[in-house]
Amino acid sequence: MDEASAARIRVFLNDPAGRGEKPVPSVPPRETERSPWGFRVEGPAPLPGEYEPDTPEFLHWQMAAALERARALWSRLLPEAGEWVPGPVLPAVPVAGEGLNAFYDRRALRFFRGENPATGEPVHSGESPDIVAHEAGHAVLDSVRPDLWDAPHFEAAAFHEAFGDLASILVAFDEPALVRAVTEETRGELQISNLVSRVAEELAAAAHARFGPGVALPDALRDAVNGFSYTGPAGLPSSAPPEALSAEPHSFCRVLTGACWDVLVALYRAFGGGEGDAPRNEEALARAAGETGRLFAEASLSAPAGADFFQRVARRMVRASAGDPATAERVAESLRRRGLAPPDARDGEGAAPPGLIRAALQRLPGEEEGEFLTRASRRERALRGRRKRDLFLHGPEYGPADGAAVEISDSFSLRFGDEGFVTASAVYPAGREDEQDARAWVRFLAERGAIAPAGDGSGPLELFGRGMSHAVVAEEDGVRRLRRVWVMRRCSAILPKGRGRP
Repeated sequence: MDEASAARIRVFLNDPAGRGEKPVPSVPPRETERSPWGFRVEGPAPLPGEYEPDTPEFLHWQMAAALERARALWSRLLPEAGEWVPGPVLPAVPVAGEGLNAFYDRRALRFFRGENPATGEPVHSGESPDIVAHEAGHAVLDSVRPDLWDAPHFEAAAFHEAFGDLASILVAFDEPALVRAVTEETRGELQISNLVSRVAEELAAAAHARFGPGVALPDALRDAVNGFSYTGPAGLPSSAPPEALSAEPHSFCRVLTGACWDVLVALYRAFGGGEGDAPRNEEALARAAGETGRLFAEASLSAPAGADFFQRVARRMVRASAGDPATAERVAESLRRRGLAPPDARDGEGAAPPGLIRAALQRLPGEEEGEFLTRASRRERALRGRRKRDLFLHGPEYGPADGAAVEISDSFSLRFGDEGFVTASAVYPAGREDEQDARAWVRFLAERGAIAPAGDGSGPLELFGRGMSHAVVAEEDGVRRLRRVWVMRRCSAILPKGRGRP
């Protein structure tokens, strides 16, 4: 074995602040730019070594190791995918600026350096596996569901955040050491908050010290162990303290994240967890995490965008578990307790019409116009499509988006049997509820000053610094459309209006 092959690095397996986390020896990732899910940590690559935290060398290898763990998870859960929206290799910038932030902008993952004013210690968002896995989750979801990027719905935006948080949790549970630590901390009772359910503890502590208790929980930005139940986000306040629920995506995402944690707990118990010795609990938890990840990944791929996106995802999680009736009932009951997945909902699924795509188009409302996109899945034996159409906004309440359009989607799906015949079909027309939700979403953005006007010309990093997540873009067909610029883990996103930004 040569010297390079024998080299080791040190990394955090969990967030640096989780239970006083200490770096552990690890093997440096190799060939990070290979497919699937190739990535590159920007800047000169130091030689592998056991560096100290808060050094550029440690940060490089910490980010590379966390991205490699994310690559392993998504290669397993999404075997048909593997290429990012920016291309085959996703750049990751270790220090894009100063602040308690991180974001993904369809070009790269960008991490920041801040400080905890209570301790004077530096806070690198890229040193947290929670945050790196979360931001990589945004990029993965954008790859497999690009239609959600610009979807003008509260629940589509919140789903991006839930997907990121669940990515952090699932990546953590791929580590046997963290599985063991959680079963020890909770004594086998997973409904207790723990070092994996709590996300981004170090960043939250720094934000709490800098901005006060209204910005984050003292011990986590979010916790999957929570008591939030579903209610329509458009009827919620636009902001709320961390102990309450609001329409803001980082706040509202906790409904779905909590529901998925409940599913994990139910499966853990079904697999014998909580009743036996430590090895049995660890085996049950690892198995439950794997199954929860499978159900969530399948639902994420198949649920059509719309105002009630959480419900559609929840119903597809139940459907994905239908091979085992007992498991399906446990999943359904966990989701029902959160106000999700009513048992009689069918989402329009029924007998397949003749004529395949043309027939599906004819069942959608309005004229057969607008951009039409399809996506096939060999694994599911399904073909899904959507037609994008413009919804124009008029009124000063839309701020810079007055007179611009957002794109809403009419969707359909076709399922095929073993011999290639269509066995089921469904259509999902965007109706009045979706249009109302889209208008409410843009009003929400305008109220928060999150929309850059057409012709602004600023890049993602500058808009990020101004707190603008969306921009009005004059496109080639002459229509001004509202487009998302970035998604992020930003502490200020849950501050009440007027409190300022980090």
